[in-house]
Amino acid sequence: MTLTLPAGFAVASDADLQLFGKAVGQENAYACYIRKYSKAHLASHPDQNVRDMMVFVDSHLDEEGAGRQYLLGMTVNFRYLKQTFSTYGGCSAGEDGKQALRCGIDCDGGTIGVRIKDETSILVDIPNGARVSEDYFEEERSELPQGAKFGSDDMVFRLDRTDLSTCLPLASSDEAKAALATH
Repeated sequence: MTLTLPAGFAVASDADLQLFGKAVGQENAYACYIRKYSKAHLASHPDQNVRDMMVFVDSHLDEEGAGRQYLLGMTVNFRYLKQTFSTYGGCSAGEDGKQALRCGIDCDGGTIGVRIKDETSILVDIPNGARVSEDYFEEERSELPQGAKFGSDDMVFRLDRTDLSTCLPLASSDEAKAALATH
């Protein structure tokens, strides 16, 4: 007897293994990735406005049977600004074998794709920019400071896996905060 799984199921499971660094099974899973660009890198990429980026993926099984759910939180620091900007969105598992996640930023703020580069790195695709805010929990301002936007060279970023506790500021649920604080 052969068990046949839907095509997207196998891709999502493989991507989950690579994204979270372990088989997640039925449990909640978290991943944290970060990149701080050096002055030399930024000098050689004058159209890149992102100075550093952190991505947190929070995943759980839906209690009502809708399968594995994914939430993405991201912070970014732009080249000439001191404050940190953030964005959040819900994601679906990639079904084409190329993307691990496809994330829609809250309130029609754009899309972010996550691809697996290797066992410790991801590629974050932001082809058309994404809306960010200074404080996700405050009412959105109509105008951000000048320079608080993705530049023409801010479309693909390689980020490396880091300790989960690094992403504690991006955790939105008490359960995720508790899990990250113990790492």
